[in-house]
Amino acid sequence: MCLGIWLVYVLVCMTVPPIFRKTSGGAEKTADRPGCAMTQERVLSIDSNMDALLWRLRLIEAAQERVVLSTFDFRDDNSGRDMMAALLHAADRGVEVQILVDGINGKLWLPGSRNFRELAAHERVAVKFYNPVNLLKPWMVNYRLHDKYLIVDDFAYLLGGRNTNDLFLGNYKDAYNEDRDILVYETVPGEGSSYVQLQEYFEQIWTLPCCKRFDKSGDGEKYLEEHYWKVREKYPEAFLETDWETVTTETNGIELYTNPIEPVNKQPQLWERLVSEMEQERDILIQTPYVICSREMYQDLKQICADGVKAEMIINAVEGGANPFGCTDYLNQKKNVRETGVQVYEYAGAQALHTKTILAGDTVSIVGSCNLDIRSVYLDTEMMLFIDCPELNTALRRQAEGLKAESKKILPDGTAVEGASYEPVRQGIVKKIFYGILRVLVIPFRHLL
Repeated sequence: MCLGIWLVYVLVCMTVPPIFRKTSGGAEKTADRPGCAMTQERVLSIDSNMDALLWRLRLIEAAQERVVLSTFDFRDDNSGRDMMAALLHAADRGVEVQILVDGINGKLWLPGSRNFRELAAHERVAVKFYNPVNLLKPWMVNYRLHDKYLIVDDFAYLLGGRNTNDLFLGNYKDAYNEDRDILVYETVPGEGSSYVQLQEYFEQIWTLPCCKRFDKSGDGEKYLEEHYWKVREKYPEAFLETDWETVTTETNGIELYTNPIEPVNKQPQLWERLVSEMEQERDILIQTPYVICSREMYQDLKQICADGVKAEMIINAVEGGANPFGCTDYLNQKKNVRETGVQVYEYAGAQALHTKTILAGDTVSIVGSCNLDIRSVYLDTEMMLFIDCPELNTALRRQAEGLKAESKKILPDGTAVEGASYEPVRQGIVKKIFYGILRVLVIPFRHLL
């Protein structure tokens, strides 16, 4: 009886508080363009998983004083071990390393890893978990750290949508998620506008009471030291000297926008800034793994699409999507999505998309961690870079045309038009039955998906 009451209590605490979504509080929306408020920052878009691992290794190897890694999911798999070895080697040569991981994923995957314990035990390495599960406060479980970035000294950082594991880094799996990072290089160290914003953001979140220190000691063995030299041998190109200015592109300015950082229901500050930017343009392209909108988000999208605005959205086709909950909600909400006026492309390429990008007009590219879903808007920490760079915008639009060619274009009446390179993906009977059941089960919980 007591166990039953406790389980009901936990279920209510986990599902009811997020229903009461916050609003902006009546604050006026701002729509300032990214500006070069302090000095020039240059960018590189990283769009392959192999490049994503190599650039992380390059950045860590170049560090002389400090490395910050913030990630939603960090695992002791092939690429995770590569990263741990590089971070430990940096600490050995005197670099201060700070690692911040989402509390649920951190507690699930890392305490049992001898490699991670070896890394965390180093005197120059500090590890914290954001809002780990507290059985005395089950209502807190929904508030996750969804940020993904790497800061190196005061000369560069990398920010995007990739987690720190084999699904997103390296070439270790046949099936993986395609994503995007933006590497930002500081032409004047430590003075770029977005760099200053990111440093301040990290310091604020690092010192929150909900960020708990992980102090587990290693067993004295040096597993990662040997692995570091294997990494150098396997990826020699990651350890060559880099001309950062040559590999990056000039911008007119970059600004960072984020959600509130406390583990509570959040005002949709980042979403409102995204809406504000899109409202200024007449040609908008959204890339998101899936779409799970609240009533207010649907209304915002309808407003954006008013007066003949061209708004397109690329999402994963249900047949190939990696997130079953996102796919299921789309099956339930297709009509509502179409009625916003957004032109939907259901992507059916070889690998699932995990990219979160908005292209507004022909100059602004918005890249980061925020999905087009209720959780990203109202519950999790999220961050997006607003980049004023025509060259980047053009390159990303060109890539998007390739994705659209591998997609089904869904017309307003629900019929589909196949792209020039579209290849159907078969959905087996077991998966169809699974989605049929899940479509009913998720309805009461879609505000948590």
